[in-house]
Amino acid sequence: MARIAIGSIVPSSNRVVERTIAAILRHLPGVDSCIARIPYAPDGSGQPAGTYDATSYAEAARLLGHAGVAAVAWNGTRGAALGLAQDRALVALMAEAAGCPATTTALHAVHMLGRLWARRIAILAPGAATEADAHAAGFAAAGFATVATRGLGCPDNLAAAAVAPSAIAAAVRALAIEAAPDAILVWSTNLPGLDAMAPLEAELGIPVLDSAATGLAGLLAAAGIATAPLAPLGRVFVTP
Repeated sequence: MARIAIGSIVPSSNRVVERTIAAILRHLPGVDSCIARIPYAPDGSGQPAGTYDATSYAEAARLLGHAGVAAVAWNGTRGAALGLAQDRALVALMAEAAGCPATTTALHAVHMLGRLWARRIAILAPGAATEADAHAAGFAAAGFATVATRGLGCPDNLAAAAVAPSAIAAAVRALAIEAAPDAILVWSTNLPGLDAMAPLEAELGIPVLDSAATGLAGLLAAAGIATAPLAPLGRVFVTP
């Protein structure tokens, strides 16, 4: 059987998406991962305020298209804060540039929350809890109420990659106790939440969506790749 390739676009200061994809694709040995980066420095510079730099995304998607990828995804969470309409426009731009289907982490998160009937959500942010406010507004517009937020105090995007999974797990537990949400989002693709996802779901009895894994789940779906072998890793791979 011929191998299939998938393409991910990530922030230039991200160190977690690639390791997350590598860990997950061990369970899908026939799938190749291709990565492209767009400018996004640790302090958030490199992208314009309030929107995406369309040129950088189009070029990243175009280059991924050279590898014959079956689908591309923007594996970043910024779309919830910008407004999901911007992610929908970005999907159209990436799909045209790459010549294949496209998706984003934020759009697939919304899809999954709907499939999971998770109307009350909690958000774990990498920096201050107030960082989650703009993202909460984006989810609210899609019909999901944010009932609690927490922040891990990271000074910049790069620092998020060094957060210990145990710290992520402790914060997720605190959110569950505080607000009894229907689901909890570990909301940065530079937070290493994959290893904590399935154990926390088993412990808390609710979906816990790691952002990088959610972006990959959306990418696999867009590429038409079955995710049944990934079920032990978390509910984001179980619910279609």
